[in-house]
Amino acid sequence: MLSRRHMLLGASALAAGALGLTRPLPAAAASPVVDRYGQYLHQDWPGKVISDEQLRREYAEEARRLAGVRFDGATYDRYGGRRSLGRRAATGYFRLEKVDGRWWFVTPDGHLFFLKAVDAFSYQEWGYGTLYKNADGSPREVFEELPDPAEFAPAYAVVENGLHTVNFVIANLMRKYGADFQEKWREISRRRMIDWGFNAQGKWHRDPSVVMPYIERAPTPADVIRVLWGIDPFDPDFAAKLDHAFDAFGLRGFRDDRWLVGYFFENERGWNRDVVAAVVRRGADLPAKRAFVRHLADAYGDDLARVNATLGTSARSFRELADLAIDINRVPAHDVSGFITLAAKTYFREVRNAIQRHDPHHLFLGSSLVPTWRTSREWNVGGIEYLDAISFDWYSNDASVIRQYEIHDKPILNIEFSFCYPDRGLTSHNRSITADSIAGRGEMFRDFVRAQALSPAFVGYAWFVHYDQAVTAKPGATEAFNMGLINQQDQPYHEMTDIMRATNRDLELVHLTTTS
Repeated sequence: MLSRRHMLLGASALAAGALGLTRPLPAAAASPVVDRYGQYLHQDWPGKVISDEQLRREYAEEARRLAGVRFDGATYDRYGGRRSLGRRAATGYFRLEKVDGRWWFVTPDGHLFFLKAVDAFSYQEWGYGTLYKNADGSPREVFEELPDPAEFAPAYAVVENGLHTVNFVIANLMRKYGADFQEKWREISRRRMIDWGFNAQGKWHRDPSVVMPYIERAPTPADVIRVLWGIDPFDPDFAAKLDHAFDAFGLRGFRDDRWLVGYFFENERGWNRDVVAAVVRRGADLPAKRAFVRHLADAYGDDLARVNATLGTSARSFRELADLAIDINRVPAHDVSGFITLAAKTYFREVRNAIQRHDPHHLFLGSSLVPTWRTSREWNVGGIEYLDAISFDWYSNDASVIRQYEIHDKPILNIEFSFCYPDRGLTSHNRSITADSIAGRGEMFRDFVRAQALSPAFVGYAWFVHYDQAVTAKPGATEAFNMGLINQQDQPYHEMTDIMRATNRDLELVHLTTTS
């Protein structure tokens, strides 16, 4: 992730705990849960790491196996566009085009491209770490042995809210590749990506030294006005706040980067009826409340008596109405819906315009929304004219939600999803994404990705994530999910990635398939 603020999952999105698949960690006084490599102590399995020498041997074996893996420049252009699908206009940057009734990315060199990305590619991703101290500063008694803080100093960090974390991925990479592990890791990781058929780095923390197409996050201003989780886009200073945040981030520095696919803004935060309910309870000091009253005035032809009768209020003016707390249950559904649409249009217009002021060359991919959580259909499509694509985070085995948006004739992405196998101390967060084996994860991936690729609007995906979360849970949460292509000991899940390789190889051809 770009900053340590970002949640990896938005776990509430899929009612994680309610499904009983997230087990609480033992209390601080409990016996150890993981060994010195971060592996679950209370289970054995083939390949479980028992020594540093084993890790080094596995590196040597994998390096030999991948030595012949090369980027296939005969099949793909340098950005991953499929040469056999013909040549389109080359603008020097990624763009989107509808070709024979189906949407595609087009690479800077002019070839059709289907996004096959991996999220949180970097080992520095904060969500791969875990707390080694409790909130009161006492040690967590869940580790058989922590990495030596002097020898493995890069594995330790203090993240947001003063959380003290240790990252077993980094410690294990140092054991496996040596203290100067970075370049060896990058080389083998690049070959893995090629071997498994992935062509881009997705959301969150990336490694810019591994050169591939990628998605970037346009930063959210810290000083935006929020109502519940939603930004108030009617704030008269919203555009200025966006400019300030983009300047501080250095967004202009990306404008000439041909490897950048596009930006998303925020993450899993939209408006729904709950946000409107909170807005209408507020006073006229809130810009969104004033906008709501203007919306009603326009909708009811400035007929204040009719508005009062509808809302059960007795305001003497629309200005006075803006200061009254309004019961959302008195607001007709069509007025709620209309106001969310207006808010979405305002929000996406302002964000799009701000991105264009700083970087006119790259795509705006929306806000990475969960279709059924903390948003609404009105929000998802209300500002669609300002989006180059709609991006979703959809953890499911059912592609029908994605297909429901085809009627809008706008490219669609799913840039967070995965499938889990609860084993080796790790868990899943939703039964619809829970497999019965490691290979089963790959089979679920194959079926879901192919089902989405059949949609004429679908232009690609990003798998969440590169590495598993820690058995002892990610910082500040109880999430210990088996979502990675690779475990925290840097051992790929080959039973799964073998299926992914075969799936990724022909996804462009699947996307060409005509369905009734």
